[in-house]
Amino acid sequence: MKRIARLGGVLVGLGAGVVAALWLLKDKIAGPPTAPVEPAEAPRFRVAPVPGAELPADDLTAIKGIGPVYAARLADAGIERFAALAAADAPALAELIDAPVAQLEEWITQAQALVVG
Repeated sequence: MKRIARLGGVLVGLGAGVVAALWLLKDKIAGPPTAPVEPAEAPRFRVAPVPGAELPADDLTAIKGIGPVYAARLADAGIERFAALAAADAPALAELIDAPVAQLEEWITQAQALVVG
């Protein structure tokens, strides 16, 4: 039994020695590590961004009181984003879309809350 234990210890020692030798010679065996090479030019993507392309319009119907009809009227007036509605002049916009000024002021307040929050 002692011989088997001694033989096992010798084999483990030899294995560790071989691993240590390979570790020391790894650069000679595999070659030195190379530094990453910078590409000559920036990578090209298959889909190029379209100049002048904009994000889709905000869903103005999320504001209480704006339905599809008023959303379409606002879009015709050039208001497609919450930020644009938040910055709008209520009396001038009321004339453009044929809506009550008080209602428009409420929409502007809601849009300002959506833009800030």
